Amino acid sequence: MRAVPRLCEFYPVICLTTEEKARKNLSQGKKNLSQGKKNLSQGKKNLSQIKKTLSQGKKNVSQGKKNLSQVKKNLSQSNSNKMRIVY
Repeated sequence: MRAVPRLCEFYPVICLTTEEKARKNLSQGKKNLSQGKKNLSQGKKNLSQIKKTLSQGKKNVSQGKKNLSQVKKNLSQSNSNKMRIVY
């Protein structure tokens, strides 16, 4: 027997047995796993949205290049027409 009594000998409500601790840890572990799965699912949704946004951005850049090319052609034609008028 111990010379100094343990605190739980005076307050048995606050003492947890090994089995109770294991149950508590298991329960907490299940909650953490559930939250981790939710976070992963949300992360996948976010990644999917980012990919869609990136794809749309690439399309916009491509369209912008086409528009710039057309503007250059129009400008070139305009300058050519001005030169014809001068001569």
